[in-house]
Amino acid sequence: MAFSREFIEEIKSRNNIEEVIGRLVTLKRAGANLSGLCPFHSEKTPSFTVFPATSSYYCFGCGAGGDVITFVMQTENVSYSEAVEILAKRAGIPMEENIYSGKKDNTPSVKRDRVYAMNREAGLFFYHCLISKGGEAAREYLNKREFLPVTVKRFGIGYAPDSYKAPLCEHLISKGFTPFEIRTAFLGGESKNGRMYDMFRNRLMFPIFDVNGEVAAFSGRRLNEQDERKYINTSDTPVFRKSKVLFGLNIAKNTESDHLILCEGAPDAIAMHQAGFDNAIATLGTAITTEHARIIARYTRTVYLAYDIDKAGRKATMKGIDLLNQVGVDTKIINLGDEAKDPDEYIKKFGADSFRAKISGSLGQIDYRINEIISRHDITIPDEKLRTVKELSEYIANLSNRAEREIYASSAAKKLGMTFESLHQEIERIAKIKHRTYKKEVVSNALREQNGMGNSVNRDKIKFSSEASHEEAVIGILLVRNDLGPYAYEKLDENCFATELNRKFFGFLSEDLKEGKEPTLSRDGILTPKEIGCLEGYRAARLQLGDNNQKSLDSHIETLISMKERREYDKKIESNPADALSEYLDKIKEKKDKA
Repeated sequence: MAFSREFIEEIKSRNNIEEVIGRLVTLKRAGANLSGLCPFHSEKTPSFTVFPATSSYYCFGCGAGGDVITFVMQTENVSYSEAVEILAKRAGIPMEENIYSGKKDNTPSVKRDRVYAMNREAGLFFYHCLISKGGEAAREYLNKREFLPVTVKRFGIGYAPDSYKAPLCEHLISKGFTPFEIRTAFLGGESKNGRMYDMFRNRLMFPIFDVNGEVAAFSGRRLNEQDERKYINTSDTPVFRKSKVLFGLNIAKNTESDHLILCEGAPDAIAMHQAGFDNAIATLGTAITTEHARIIARYTRTVYLAYDIDKAGRKATMKGIDLLNQVGVDTKIINLGDEAKDPDEYIKKFGADSFRAKISGSLGQIDYRINEIISRHDITIPDEKLRTVKELSEYIANLSNRAEREIYASSAAKKLGMTFESLHQEIERIAKIKHRTYKKEVVSNALREQNGMGNSVNRDKIKFSSEASHEEAVIGILLVRNDLGPYAYEKLDENCFATELNRKFFGFLSEDLKEGKEPTLSRDGILTPKEIGCLEGYRAARLQLGDNNQKSLDSHIETLISMKERREYDKKIESNPADALSEYLDKIKEKKDKA
């Protein structure tokens, strides 16, 4: 969709990029800019930079970049027009009428506000059903779980009636929502004969709030144990992605605790909140994802994992350790032993204070991994013990700190009943091999990147590597020095660019740069987020170099023109060698005559 330049400029000016990004990323001042951990890829060392001077951001690690509109598109997983609408609402700006619809078909769409409104209405409906006649089975389950009325009300727990007459759909339609909107929100479906049906039936309903406190989705727990699926969760909608939402985070983000506790499901998290642990959160019907880990990293540097003690729970714990480590979050594991299968059961048996003691005595992730590896083998059998030593050596060798490797080698050696020297020697041998391999990979990747190999955005960069470097320099300088735009566009045209991508960029930027204006890279959703990131990379590179004057620009322009002439000459030689040679000799003669 297209909006006027004035409207977009107002949207950007009224939505300070530092504030918008700062809500999701912890930013620290780094000279004139700000830096933090990238929300788009896993990292321990900040490579994500916000440039207040250009109201843009760029990650030097993964290449993500853009303006405040692009950031909302990427973090909210919404379209260009939806991102504009979100920012307009945030700033209290009335939406402008679209100049045209950029959609290629007439497929209807549902606005995010409508989905939120439906979810709020559905949440009230489910709660009313819970406290009304017919909700006895649901209330009985809640009593069995010892959920207090205040807890039920606080979390908006409700009940979906056991009826095929679609009472929720009928209720929502009576409130003015259409069948298409109801289907889009995953609150109802439509049979082949055109009849609506409720998506949730005979289930205890847990509203899922997003981090801003809006009802984004629902998780329905079966009340009839004969039902095949224990939980039914809302599928992806315009306001919900299961892999990006953590139950309870809307409350836990305000905790005074310096850590979060990650549970397996909504009931466990609710039970922990009721017991006084307001820092409990949970994933929904899925193991922790990379997106979950990145979200958690925005709010804490330490997470206590409180998964079930069964095989699936141990597997989820291992995955959680790995993913949280990737984003620089330290993990500790709450060990309940054989006393209870999950935190809820433990708290009911022994109380909240006893559970706090369990938290204090939690295992660090390295100790947990060492114990887990040993527990999978019978170390009384020589072959099994050798396999254990090999697996432990591989794991401990991955620790980057030599002192850490020594400490945990000593601990593991005692548990295995072997000498420290023999285990430590094997660990250090493997660590040296890993370090050499890592250095080779770093050098290899740097060379590949320099030559444009693996560049999924500019696929011509390998073929035209020399031209691409000058093209990037020209575009980068113009993004930093908009005032040089009119001058550059008099000297160059799109045919001077050998790579298709940079040719596209030069044409796209012309509307603003010919007038010496700051271009809006997210304009009308024409460029993809990857393409915008690529342009921000050009700009970031020039900002680092600082050599962005007209003299530098002229040097790159002259080179591009010379390369263009060379390409044209090569084509003529291929088609007509004699004419090309004659033209070449005429040019030499002309230059001599002028001299």
